[in-house]
Amino acid sequence: MKKVLFTDLDGTILFSKNSLPKELKVENCVVAETYRNGHFGYMEKELVAFLQEWTLEQLFIPVTTRSTEQYERLADCFSTFNLPFALASNGGNLYRYGRLDLEWQAATKQELRKELNQKELVLELIQKMIPATSIRKIKDSDELYYCVLTIERTWEEKFILEVNKELAKLGWCAYFQHKKLYFLPKALSKERGITRLKEELAESAHYLAMGDTEMDYG
Repeated sequence: MKKVLFTDLDGTILFSKNSLPKELKVENCVVAETYRNGHFGYMEKELVAFLQEWTLEQLFIPVTTRSTEQYERLADCFSTFNLPFALASNGGNLYRYGRLDLEWQAATKQELRKELNQKELVLELIQKMIPATSIRKIKDSDELYYCVLTIERTWEEKFILEVNKELAKLGWCAYFQHKKLYFLPKALSKERGITRLKEELAESAHYLAMGDTEMDYG
């Protein structure tokens, strides 16, 4: 029976230098990502070797909230794996052997057409409810969701609930993760992306999953 491993990336198997687990040292990692500001993304050497061997017979399927542009930064490292599928944009985009599946993308936008028609209202709500002094940048990711980069601060649970209460009226939700806030259609979930992809995979496969945040549960 084929095994299928779905895994989140950032914070689960991929780390910045500042977010490396205490037991994991830079010298025991490979550079999986390099980007313009000189920062690097690291993966443990032993894990890379394990995944290279795993993908000879089993499936490793990344499932990430990264935009397509951010996911493609990992192309060099991930080219060392046999990687027939990868889900980006919180499940909204699918890569097949490194190529973006435009039919999947179109189907996602069609499925979310009602919620995506509310994007401008969601942006207005973000600008109204999130203090301008806390916002560094608002990114429209793949025309599917917003990623809001903020300064270092703590968000009260009551405030998060208030924001989500307003977003729910538009069919959207928000996840507050340290210095990144994600605003996305409720139906744009990793669970939904995996469910769609599983329709193509063997029914008898044994499925495994890894993640580190609330977003990885749905």
